[in-house]
Amino acid sequence: MKYEFMQYVDKDAIMTLTGLNKLEVMDQLITRAADLTKLDRDVIFRLTWKREQMMTTGVGGMLALPHIRVNDITRPQVIVGICENPIEDYQGQDDLPVRVIVFTIAPDENQEAYLQLLSSISRKLRNPALIEELITNVSNPAGVLAALTDDAK
Repeated sequence: MKYEFMQYVDKDAIMTLTGLNKLEVMDQLITRAADLTKLDRDVIFRLTWKREQMMTTGVGGMLALPHIRVNDITRPQVIVGICENPIEDYQGQDDLPVRVIVFTIAPDENQEAYLQLLSSISRKLRNPALIEELITNVSNPAGVLAALTDDAK
């Protein structure tokens, strides 16, 4: 089976992030992740910040890809957050503010599937025109979903 991230994204997984800094937007994503996965919010919080301390997940091009693996879920959950405000303190690899954050929580047992999932996110979102379209649709989750599902991008 090929693991394509869009098979794990629906309207509930698209959100506008209103935070003004990294902690605030990550807090919003973690809360949504706990709601969608039914996992303990504190567990998600700890794992997310532990991963972030190892190395920033700001990959450049206004994009961040935080990701964790947990034991207590059977399928991945991908949340796409579009930031209303540029997140200056995210520490992206190119030092540009982050505007699009794709947060992935995946089951711990399948390393290959996890890597395929992260790779599919990176491949799709390394497109500057798509990032700009997502930012343009910051207050329009349906527009974000439509842009992400457009195979021409």
